[in-house]
Amino acid sequence: MPEPSDFEAVSGLTFTDHSLLQRALTHRSYLNEHPEFALEDNERLEFLGDAVLDFFIGEYLYHRFPEMREGRLTSLRAALVCEETLARFARQLNLGDYLLMGHGEAESGGRERPAVLCATFEALIGALYLDQGMKAVSEFVLRLVEPEAARILAYDLDKDPKSLLQELSQGELQLTPTYRTMAVRGPDHAREFTVEALIGGRVYGRGVGRSKRTAAQEAARQALRALQEELRRNCEEAARAGNGLTSSLPDDLRRALHFVLDRLTELEIPWALSGSAALLLNGVQVAVHDLDLTTDESGVQAIANALAEFIVTPAGWWETEKFASQFARLQVEGVQVDVVGRPFIIKRPEGVVAIQAWSIHDEIDFEGRKLPVIPLEAQLIAYAMMGREAKVQLIVNHLRTRGFNQELWRELIAGQNLPPDTVQELGAMLL
Repeated sequence: MPEPSDFEAVSGLTFTDHSLLQRALTHRSYLNEHPEFALEDNERLEFLGDAVLDFFIGEYLYHRFPEMREGRLTSLRAALVCEETLARFARQLNLGDYLLMGHGEAESGGRERPAVLCATFEALIGALYLDQGMKAVSEFVLRLVEPEAARILAYDLDKDPKSLLQELSQGELQLTPTYRTMAVRGPDHAREFTVEALIGGRVYGRGVGRSKRTAAQEAARQALRALQEELRRNCEEAARAGNGLTSSLPDDLRRALHFVLDRLTELEIPWALSGSAALLLNGVQVAVHDLDLTTDESGVQAIANALAEFIVTPAGWWETEKFASQFARLQVEGVQVDVVGRPFIIKRPEGVVAIQAWSIHDEIDFEGRKLPVIPLEAQLIAYAMMGREAKVQLIVNHLRTRGFNQELWRELIAGQNLPPDTVQELGAMLL
């Protein structure tokens, strides 16, 4: 029989009341085979530990990510207290090795079963709370939670993997994923489902869980990784073969952009295409209804002069409740063209942020012509500062699938005075 002191020695925990630790490490199946055992099983401690963990992680996230919105905090907390995550913590501590368990349950793989490990970890936290209070719980759990939170943010694991897979699959392959249950095993109280995720009839991921939903989510998570890797390889192969990967603009926007290029190519104006049109030409699948040009403050007037006959709103300072900038609006070939100067002032509840001018831009081939385009990494910063979460997610998914220029990212960040937490959150999403 494992002794509580054995676990204390490897975990670094020291209990005053060793019976609490012994109860936390006692599975109900052990009492079924040993009715003479003096202590109760760990289910009541599991109940308490679940509540303690939920409170601690909620408080930790509230202080750790002061700019994160309530919806994202909720999904991140759910990811940190889910069965899969807590079972991972239990494995890191080798909790299964110290668990008192009935012979039949152990023989059927109970010491490695995620539900059992999750419940045991929660019971351990409940025992620690009763023995030493919240301070001891915080110190112990923090070393597990911090790296796990970074991992979850980096791979969007707090977001519904089925939704993310569907978004990527429909956007890139024009196919909707499907799911099929391959196997159901185990007794009624410990059912185990195996589910496959398919795209176009091909298996991309397989998941196992105590419910069909859990198994399908894990299958979707594996499929998402597999599809992202496949798209990345296809992109690299196409690049080596010299195939263009840019998407075509609608005809009216394409004609307007050619007209703008005709007027501005010979002028020494530091401008580049930005906004949805730039995203689309970089391969991000978005709807495009107008053109956005970004430049410096003097460039707004220069572009307005070069296209003077199309002016709708003359060049000048433009301010709303949310942002302000040097600005001009044109109507070129029936298409709205907004010219925005940097710095671009964004008004946020936490204070004003000025997005400075970028000297960095990409050049892409646009129907035989060189078109200056703001890099996706730079657009990501601007959209994040403006709170455009849908665009941020689209860009992040694209960069993580097709490739992310870390050197450029560092250079862009260095030239801006951005909130540190926002920079860290964006970096975690990308890396």
